Parts: sequence; structure tokens; C-alpha cells
Amino acid sequence: MRSLLPLALAAVVAPSLGAQSVFDAELRLAPQYIQYKIKAPNDEKISELAIPVFVTIPFGSRFTFDVGTSYARAKVTTGSAVSEVSGLTDTQLRGNLTLGTDFIVLTGGLNLPTGKSTVDLDQVTAAGRIGSDFLAFPISNLGTGLAVTGGVAIARPIGDWNIGFGGSMRRSAEYEPFNQPGTTLKFTPGDEYRAKVGVDHSLGNGRVSLGLTYSAFGDDVAGSSIYNTGNRLIAQAVMTNTLSGNDITVAAYNVFRAQGNYANGDPAGRENISNAYVGIGLPVLGTVVEPSVEGRLWVQNVPTGAGAVLVQHTQSSYLGTFGLRTRIGLGGIAAFPSVGYTLGRLAIAQPTNTSVHADMTGFRAQLAVRIAP
Repeated sequence: MRSLLPLALAAVVAPSLGAQSVFDAELRLAPQYIQYKIKAPNDEKISELAIPVFVTIPFGSRFTFDVGTSYARAKVTTGSAVSEVSGLTDTQLRGNLTLGTDFIVLTGGLNLPTGKSTVDLDQVTAAGRIGSDFLAFPISNLGTGLAVTGGVAIARPIGDWNIGFGGSMRRSAEYEPFNQPGTTLKFTPGDEYRAKVGVDHSLGNGRVSLGLTYSAFGDDVAGSSIYNTGNRLIAQAVMTNTLSGNDITVAAYNVFRAQGNYANGDPAGRENISNAYVGIGLPVLGTVVEPSVEGRLWVQNVPTGAGAVLVQHTQSSYLGTFGLRTRIGLGGIAAFPSVGYTLGRLAIAQPTNTSVHADMTGFRAQLAVRIAP
């Protein structure tokens, strides 16, 4: 589910936009490639090629419509074993309507099942690895079936601050996640309810934005089994400013997932992912070059054993990414090529209530493009 708050804040920051038409449509695409190499004891290579494409079409100054889909190819190599899944993802349709002068934004979304929601057994590993919140692949799945989202967001200026809050709800239809010969397994995701509050304020030559999101999930149903992935609390902060004529961006987020439960009734441990990013824009040859550094920490509470002998221990994984981005402009086309290199360690739980760490490296390359009239 996309965040509703930026839409409402946009109405506050620029409420006097002139009339717009379909001729002001904007195209965005961002082909990117990410690869991680996880060393012993896993000895695994995970890669993904993703090509997301989105089109935003304004119909007047108060209603916008966007449609997007992606192509993705994920591959996992472990020794001589290869797991691979590829194809188009689901198609996302969304409409945003701004009401009156009260800065209310209504949002309706539809997830069309054009992607591959059912995977063969030899594709399960690849489909599972790209869903990692810690590794944060740009496309986390190819398809999740038909789904409908509705929401409302409200934002108001109060003094020098912009304050907004919103809520949304997503309901998904059942689908078959696995193609197992002779077996049919239906999966129905639980409903998701999301509430968000945020504030925005000018800071020197830039701005500071803070947001807090709470997501509550209903029970998932797989065949005759019922389980829950745990509710989530997400905190976000972004600060932009200038220092000695150079643009500075500092951003951070923290994702906390509460304890859930597996289909057999055993608890699924809570986890927390913290991420911090610092980038500085340097003017070079008529454009801006932005070196950056990013750090991420994943702390897991891992239950092991069963029943009365269930024991929980904590394990941590971390990574750091050094990146470089620049901007290339030509008429109505803006391109943002970027590259990044990652170093880190991944914790792997052991049956003995301990964990070992596997060293990991990563590489990513992206070309984000925005085309507007």
C-alpha cells in the first residue's frame, strides 16, 4: 500500500496549482540491477533485474490517475542449484481526488493480477529471497492476486508547520501461491489497516519531514491453517538543507514488526530494521554528483524449539552501502544514474539456539528516468 500522506501534504504545499490536462502526463521508469553474494555457510548468490514503469495522468487540478507495472527477473544460485523466476508483476491502478479547500485527498487503488502469483516448486527459493525486508529488493514479489485499497488523507497548515494524517484499508482475494502437482493450496491474505501521521516544516534552505505509520494485519489463511505475520510500526524522518552551497540529505527509517505466529501455533519472533542515509550533492561540470553512505541493522528475536521448551534468542545482521548518483537533464527528460556497493554480515539461525554470521557483498546499478512535457 502506498503512503497517502505525501499526497495530502502536496495539497498543502501547493494548493494553487493551475488546471492540468492529460497532455501533462508524466512517465517514470527505473531499470535497476541488484546482486548480493552471501558467503559460507550459505554460499549463495541472489540477483534481481527490475524494470518498473509508471504513468501519471492529471485530469484537471484535483484528480490524478496513475498506472504502473514492472518486469522482474530474480535468480538464486547455491552451488550447482539454480532457482529463477521472471515475468511481469501485477498492475497497479490508483486515483487521487482532492476535495474543496480542506486539503482532503481520497484515494482508491486496484491491484490487477497480471503477475505470476503461483510459482513452481523450483522457483520457491528465488521468490522467497526477494521478499526480504532487510535486503530490500525493488520488486519483492511478482504477484499477489486481486486486491482493492481505499483511503483518505487530510493535511492542514498550522503556523509554520504542515500537519497531516490518513488512514487506509486493503482487502485481497485468495490465490494459489504454489504449483504442486496433485495438490491445491488456496491462500487468503488478511486485511490490512493502516494509519499514518506526519509533519513537515521548512528548515533553512530545505525542509524536515517526520512520519509515523501503524499497520495492523488480519489473519492469513492457507488451506486449513491460520497464522499472522505481526503488526508493524514504521517511523520515518527526512531532512534536506544546504551546507557551503552543497545540498545535504539526511534520512532514516525504523520498521518494528511485533510477534506473530506460524500455522502450527508457534510464535514468530519480533524483529526491527533500522536504516540511516546521508548524501551530499556536489556541483560538478554543470550538474550535481551525490556521494552517499547508508547503514542498515536488522535485529531478530528468533524462537527455537517447540511447546514448553521453546527458547528465544536475539541475532543481528547489518550492512553498509556506499553510493554515487548524478543527474542528467535534456528538455523534458531527467535521468538519475546511480551505483552502489554493499558490505555486511547476515545472521543465520542454528538449531542449537545460536547463530552464525555469513559475510556478504552487494552491487546495485539504477537509471531512474522521468519524462514530462
